[in-house]
This record gives sequence, structure tokens and C-alpha cells, in this order.
Amino acid sequence: NILDDEVLINTLAQSKITSNEITAKVAEAETTEKKIDETREKYRPVATRASVLFFCISDLATVDPMYQYSLAWFISLFIRGIEEADKSEDLDQRIVILNDYFTYSLYQNICRSLF
Repeated sequence: NILDDEVLINTLAQSKITSNEITAKVAEAETTEKKIDETREKYRPVATRASVLFFCISDLATVDPMYQYSLAWFISLFIRGIEEADKSEDLDQRIVILNDYFTYSLYQNICRSLF
């Protein structure tokens, strides 16, 4: 009789517990994912400014082919800007700081290379 098999009953009970734990962890992961998405969206203005700046300096190659800048160089400059810019607990202030710092840093690096 299937109801007399204690090993089977214990295995099913353990499976149910495991299933409930997984369901709870999935719900927690979904909540965390939403928080990450919301935070990422708040930094969209920084990404927009950086992309506009990259395409502006990419167009310098039309002036003279020696004014070509790689995406890898740009990304490393951007990451360095994030690390070196002043920190702020206020997100709006942090966005302004990041945009200002990176714009000026890029300006300095580009000016150094122009003839």
C-alpha cells in the first residue's frame, strides 16, 4: 500500500518544504530585481549624457581621422569618473556630480589630444 511507505511520505513532505522555500526565494528575488531596476532607471540621465558625449567625440573623426577614440578608452574613462567623482547620499545630487565630473574629465582628455 502506498500510504504505508514512510520513506515516500517523508520524501514528499521534504519536497513540499523545499518547494515552499524555493517559492519564497523566487518571490524575494523578484522583489530584489524590481529594486535593482528602479535604481538603475534613476541613473538613466547619466547614461544618456555619456552616450551623447561618446557619439560627439566619435564624430570628431570626420574632422580628421587622427581624432578617433575607442569605446574601450571611453568606458575606462567613464568608470574612472564614477570612482573619482564626489560621493553623495542624495541621488539627484549624485547624478549632477557624475555628469559634471565626467563631462569635464572627457573635455580635459579630448583637449589634450587636439592639435
